[in-house]
Amino acid sequence: MPQNRKFLLASLITFLFVPALFAAPIKTLSLDFTRELTQKGTTETTSGTLHYNAKAKRVVVEVAEPLAQIMLVKGKVLDIYYPVEKQAFRFISEGHIPLPFVESIIQSTQPEYGLTAIGYALDRHDVKDEVLYTYWRPPEKAKDKLGEVILGMRDERLISAEVKNPEGRLAATSRYQNHSKIGDNYIPMEVSAILYGERSEVIQRERILYSNPRVNAEPPNPILTFTIPASVKIKELRW
Repeated sequence: MPQNRKFLLASLITFLFVPALFAAPIKTLSLDFTRELTQKGTTETTSGTLHYNAKAKRVVVEVAEPLAQIMLVKGKVLDIYYPVEKQAFRFISEGHIPLPFVESIIQSTQPEYGLTAIGYALDRHDVKDEVLYTYWRPPEKAKDKLGEVILGMRDERLISAEVKNPEGRLAATSRYQNHSKIGDNYIPMEVSAILYGERSEVIQRERILYSNPRVNAEPPNPILTFTIPASVKIKELRW
């Protein structure tokens, strides 16, 4: 499989941080998704199902189209397994990746949207046009890799996020719409995002539609405990 395709599919995963959610009522959550990713004038559509296990702090993404794959996310590690090809890759992140795919779901189910769990601290806030904006500074030990995050809230719903790089330039923006109340949380069913380059140029646009939410299913879907077969060699990459 071409190297750029591996990273394109890997970019489905966002923060690569899935902090604990011990107090939230959601134990497991599954959502079907359709994702459109546009870069370099080409749009690729991906569809499948996202599963979240709060207690295990684990995300499993089953991709059905354009090709079968299973992605496992825990902490800073992303594993990608291709069941047809019997190939597996492990991506180990030094920081986080400011894209909206998992972020929109995981953050929406956590106190302070998971930022305090990864070391961010609330710096200040203000209100404009009935939207509460909160400004979050990164942990001191990671200031060379992470920048400020700005969240926009209206009616207890996360409606926007901006991520800046360590130099203060805009790295990514996300917009969250069509929220559905699931348990005690408002989950956005539509997410759009833009990723910017080092010169503030747009390098990627993304739109995700979620549907068919399933919460705390009994018995839990066995995919939540999936592991890559021991017979498959995992190629490790760092980014």
